[in-house]
Amino acid sequence: MNTYEADTFPAATEPDIDPRLLRAFLAVAREGHFGHAAAGLGIAQPALSRQVRRLERLLGTDLLVRTPRGAELTEAGRKVVPEAERALAHNRRLVRAARSLADTGAAVLTVSAPMPSPPGGLPAEAVRRLWSGRTRTRVSVVELRDGQQAAALADGRVDAVLTWDPPVADGLATEVLVEERTSALLAQGHPRAAAESMPLAALGAQTVLFPVRERSHCWAQLDAAAAAEGVGITPVPTAPSAVADLVAAGLGVSAVPGSFRFAGYPGVTFVPLEGLSGTMSVVWRRDDDSRAVTGFAAACRDAARTLAAAHGEVWRLPEAAGPLARRAGSGLEPTP
Repeated sequence: MNTYEADTFPAATEPDIDPRLLRAFLAVAREGHFGHAAAGLGIAQPALSRQVRRLERLLGTDLLVRTPRGAELTEAGRKVVPEAERALAHNRRLVRAARSLADTGAAVLTVSAPMPSPPGGLPAEAVRRLWSGRTRTRVSVVELRDGQQAAALADGRVDAVLTWDPPVADGLATEVLVEERTSALLAQGHPRAAAESMPLAALGAQTVLFPVRERSHCWAQLDAAAAAEGVGITPVPTAPSAVADLVAAGLGVSAVPGSFRFAGYPGVTFVPLEGLSGTMSVVWRRDDDSRAVTGFAAACRDAARTLAAAHGEVWRLPEAAGPLARRAGSGLEPTP
C-alpha cells in the first residue's frame, strides 16, 4: 500500500501526464541509476527525482525502488515502460504531422555528431548538402557522449545521430556510411612526424591524450587492438576540443579520425596508424519518416560516396556491395 496523496482533479477524469515526466522516468529505467540518468538528460539529480515522484503521484503507484546500486523497476514500472515509450512516440508523430502541414517556417532537425568536426569531414559535408538542398531544413548540431544516444533518440531530444558507436535498441534504424582511417596525432617535432605510417605498438611508450568519457567505445576498441598486439596503453582523459592544442604543445599524442588533417590545426601532423579505421553510421528512429530525417540520411550517403571517391586514402565505403548496408557499425576496427 503506498502513501501518496491524491492530486486534485475530478474523480471521473484521468490526469494529464507531462511528457517531461515520462522522459525522466524512462531515463532512470534505462540507466538503472538516478545520477547517470540525470547526467544524460543534462539536469540536476534532485530535479529528476522530483519529476519521477510527481509521475508516481499522478499514477498512484511506485514505479522505481532505490537500491544500493541505483534504481530498479517495480512490477508497475515494468508495465509502464512500453506505454510511456508509445506515448512519447505518439507525441513525436503529432508534432511531425503538424510541422509537415505548416505553410511557413523551415523544419529544424537536431543532429548529434562527434565534435569537433573538421570542415571536410562527414558531419560537416552532410549538413552542407542538406542546407544546399530543397528541404527547407535548418540543422541544429549537438554532441552526446557514447551511451547517451539511444535515450536521446527515444525521447526526441535528437532526430538523428552520426556516431562511431551506433546504439542498438528497439525502434532504431542504423545505416553504416563509411570507414575512415585512423591517424596518430603528433607534434610537428615528434620523432615519427615524418613517417609514412606508424605501428599501433608505438603508442605504448607515449603519453596518450584521449577523450575516454566522450568516446568510450572508440577507446575500448583502440585499447583492445593494442592489447591484441601485447601493448598496454594508459590514457590521459582529455576533452575532445583540447586534444590538438595539447599535442601541439608536446604534452602527448593521440589517435584521431584521418579527416582531422583537413581542420588545419597548427603545430601538429597526422601519421596513419597501421591497420586501424573507424566506421561512422547514421541512426534515427525507425518510425520517423519525416522529410527532414530522410533528407539527412540521403545527404549522409551522398557525402560518404563523395568523400570516398575524392580521398580514398582517408575514407572508403563499407565492404557490402551495392547500396550501403543497414546494420550496426563497430567503431574502431582492424582493416584487412
